[in-house]
Amino acid sequence: MAAILLLSIAASALTAVADWAGWNFVWKHEFSEGEAVGRKRNATSIFLSYFLPFMPALIILLGPAKLNYYDEGFAIAGAKVMFVLLGVMTGGVAMSAWSFKRKEDESKKARELIDKADTLPDEAVAHLGWTTAMLGISSVVWFSLLTI
Repeated sequence: MAAILLLSIAASALTAVADWAGWNFVWKHEFSEGEAVGRKRNATSIFLSYFLPFMPALIILLGPAKLNYYDEGFAIAGAKVMFVLLGVMTGGVAMSAWSFKRKEDESKKARELIDKADTLPDEAVAHLGWTTAMLGISSVVWFSLLTI
């Protein structure tokens, strides 16, 4: 139980850091400054980005690993449901970002012909690849926790 708790905390931290990096280096540049801040600093966004990834660890800690509120079977089942949820969520966001980058790359010449500005500045596009990779790795880690 200690190994799954440790790996769950590591996956949670990776997910939270990937979300933070994606927002700060890429997606906040998609909106005007006031709109960007408003979209990220609401209760739903904070919950999904920074609290939800740590829920599997909380579920395990409330079980026999620490506080013993419920048995090991419930703790493992609850954690595995969260692993699937977070794997799907991070994988979906990574696929969405990858699709966005592909679409931007394909339509770059067309936008140049009509003098339309890019959706993201060049500095944000430069960070899009590695932040998307972090989310993809996070998704793989969440799904790999199902095998433990």
